[in-house]
Parts: sequence; structure tokens; C-alpha cells
Amino acid sequence: MTPSLHFRPLRPAVAADGATTLDLMITVRSPEPPAASTKQRPGLNLALVIDRSGSMAGSKLSHARKAARFLAGELTERDRLAIVTFDEDVNVLVPSQPVRDPLLFISAINTIDAGGCTALFDGWLAGATQVANQVDPQGLNRVLLLSDGQANEGLTDADAIAAKVEGLTQRGISTSGFGLGSGFDEDLMGAVAAAGDGTLAQIESPKQLADLYASELQGLASTVGRKVSLGIRAKHGAELVDVLNDLPQTTAGNLQLLNLRYGQELGVGVRLQLPAWAPNQEIASVRLAWDAPDAEGRQELIEQLTLPVKPQAELDGLEADPAVAEQLALLQANRERRLAIEELDRGDLHAALASLAAIDKRLAALPQTEGVQRERRLLTEKQALMQQDRNLSRKRLRNESLRSSLNVWEGDDDNG
Repeated sequence: MTPSLHFRPLRPAVAADGATTLDLMITVRSPEPPAASTKQRPGLNLALVIDRSGSMAGSKLSHARKAARFLAGELTERDRLAIVTFDEDVNVLVPSQPVRDPLLFISAINTIDAGGCTALFDGWLAGATQVANQVDPQGLNRVLLLSDGQANEGLTDADAIAAKVEGLTQRGISTSGFGLGSGFDEDLMGAVAAAGDGTLAQIESPKQLADLYASELQGLASTVGRKVSLGIRAKHGAELVDVLNDLPQTTAGNLQLLNLRYGQELGVGVRLQLPAWAPNQEIASVRLAWDAPDAEGRQELIEQLTLPVKPQAELDGLEADPAVAEQLALLQANRERRLAIEELDRGDLHAALASLAAIDKRLAALPQTEGVQRERRLLTEKQALMQQDRNLSRKRLRNESLRSSLNVWEGDDDNG
């Protein structure tokens, strides 16, 4: 069972006698899950890294311990787990080992108490080392980083930390960033999750942690492709001019996609610029590549994009595909939230509100499908929240801006 590639243009043809701006959705469809009895999930090699700085005291740490106990109880002896805590110091509570007896982990988790400052990078590095020392090329290797604060001990620069995380990702070890409460650094956590090919989560209530861990385990168990890349090579004078998802690039210059999960679709919105086009001429070659947990070597799938060719006058009369128009508009709305964030950071509340209103106005011109209505509700909520709690509004906007390039956990509601 392998994924498939599908092309769906905004308009179903290109011009023979003039230039064409080709807006296109490229969709990666993962296979449906096999029957539960026919395939065993790959083993997990995890490190849970918990911030125990002073700000975690009370309900935050209580729920963090509870969620960690849940995680240990859900794993089996085929899985490995390490427990690491940090404040200004780092403590490997339980070195990486198979989860033969969850009680061993649970007893250690129960000893976690609150401390001092936040050496976030050092904590992550200790967890990453535990995973790296036991890395399983055929399994799934991940660091789960939970923090409620900002890095203020050791390495603190977000770009430098993300570069270290990315280096480990190239070795097949991913990182998820879980920010808890209102004090965590959403830019740093977003950078860590993006560089780590993992999940980004904003947890506003520590009670959500158990649901988050359950979702993370489910996602890992359903993973069928890691280190996923999409290479788009325009041909015959065509040019790739934009990728709406703002995806990071691999070292080879390809787009880094989310991990592939059973039954999931990943959509990438692109814009190509074409000169006058000849019939049956390939527009682009698209290559999907991934590592499969149950196969050796790099897997790949290559498809060629071709479209019918029509006179410009006829092309101008073709209706746009409403489903593609909606997908592209939602991707653009994710991207444009960044402008509102920049305006908030400059202290210009009026401009930030106007930017969100402009996004909503464009979405109002589309058919009001369930997806468009949900997006407009999110925008309305952020406009109201901006005037009450700019910090929380910024965090939610950052999460939403990254949905098209990261696996962003949104819980069971609309972040309302």
C-alpha cells in the first residue's frame, strides 16, 4: 500500500496563445488503514521531556504527571520510553528502556516537583540523546517536549535551537513541541515542531494533556511515511512562483511535508506561471519521497502534470473549481495571519484588527461551506480576543498560521 498523488487546477486548462497563471492543488492521499489484525504498528522510541520550572507548580505539574502516567500505561514492551525533567538543571529520571513494567515509570513520574528556571534546550538535548542512543530505523523515534515557559538558561535563541532540532530530524528523530498555558514562547515552540517534523500544540488547560498524548500516540501508530518530501520541477519554460503552505525546504531544495498517516490527505497549494503552451506538453514533474517504517530505502512516486490547452478567450470563460478556490483561500488565510501577528508585535491593534477583517471579507465572497464558516468563526473570535488578551490571541493566531505546514493539534473544539 502506497500513497497517491493527485492534481486539481483552479481552471481545467492552460492557454495556447498567451501566458497562464496556473493555481493548483496537489493532494497526497495516504492509503486506508489495514485490518487491525493484519498489521502491527511499528515500535515507538520516545523521550518525554517535562519542564519542572517554578511556574509549573500546582495544577500544571499535577496534570503533567497524570498525563505522563497515562502515556506510560499506553505503551507496550515493544516500545521504549525515557523520562527527562528540567528546570535550570536536567535530570534523566528514567533512562530509555522497554516499557515492560509501567509502574517503574509511574513511580518516577510521581516524584516530579517544581524547581527553578527553564533550561529548555538542555532538557530537549538530554531527551534527544536518550532517543538517539536507541534509535530504531524501522520504528518511530520522537522527543515529546512540554514547557510552560520561555528558554532562559543555556541556549535560548530560537533559530539556533531549531537548527539543532533539524539536525536530529535528518537522523530520523522527530520532535513535538507542546506549549502549556499563557507564558510559553509560541515562536520557539513552532520553530521546534517545524524543524522537528512533529506536532505543535497549544494547551490552554493542563486538563487537555491526556487528550493530547492520546492523539499523539494515535498519530504515531498510524504513521506510514516519515521524512516526507515533495519535489516540483517545472518544465518547458514553466515556473513555480509560489507555494501557499510556506513549507520548509529539505537540504535538496524540496518541500518538507508532514508525516503520512493512514487515511489522511495532505494538500499543497501552488502557483505556476506558464508561457503559451503546446498540447500534450508536460507542465511539471512531481516527486513524492518518504521513508516507510516497514521498508528499507527511500520510497518514491513520480507523476507528470499535463492539462488541456485552449485559446485564451475560451480559457477566460471557464468557471473556477469552487473546491479548489476554497482550499487556496484557506491556505492564504493561514499565511495572512502572520501580518496580523507582526502588527500586534508593533503594538498596532487597529492594523491587526483590520488585517483579520480583510481576510474575513475575502472569505465572505466564497460559498459559505462548513469549512469557510468555521474559518470565519475563528477570525471573529480572534478579533474579539485581541481587545481582551493580546498574548492569548497571538498564540492562537500563530497556531492557526502554521496549520498548512505543521501538524497542529487543536483539541476537540475551535479554540474558542
